[in-house]
Amino acid sequence: MIAFTEEALGVMRRALRGGGVELRSEQHAIEGYDAGPVPADSIPLWLGANGKRMLEVTGRSSDGWVSPLSVYVKPADVPARQLTIDEAARAAGRGPADVRRIYNVVGMIGPRAGGSGLIGDVGSWVDTLTEWAVDLGFDTFIFWPNAAPHSQLATFAGEVVPAVRERVTDSRVTKPAAAALTEN
Repeated sequence: MIAFTEEALGVMRRALRGGGVELRSEQHAIEGYDAGPVPADSIPLWLGANGKRMLEVTGRSSDGWVSPLSVYVKPADVPARQLTIDEAARAAGRGPADVRRIYNVVGMIGPRAGGSGLIGDVGSWVDTLTEWAVDLGFDTFIFWPNAAPHSQLATFAGEVVPAVRERVTDSRVTKPAAAALTEN
């Protein structure tokens, strides 16, 4: 499975560049595949991974890590996975920033009404997602509401997302300045 996935990423990259794709290996038998048309913009290849070996493939060969649902990979478990991705990226001659980080967030915006995941008002969502972006390194959140998806999505997009963007931007602007002050 690991070798198949990594090889498949290479096949997809060649196919997205257009032209002929051929590969004979233990994992694939592709002959005479004429790929195309070439997309107007680059199409990123992201992997949903959780185990160490697939996280290494993510770092070496993918454009993004889609973390399993936040109820399965708890925030406390994220740094070790991020480190595995970062080390694999560096070993492959890539920068860790070359791999986007996506977190699937389960929950409800509003009073606790059952369900699992992140539950709380808009302010607690903004605080938590800002922390996960700044401290855990996620740059994208996919929201999986426990109920009322239309109203939840409207609140997420209209209130949570703009506030998180603003706070993350502010945090990234002030952190370098604070670090410079402590060095002097």
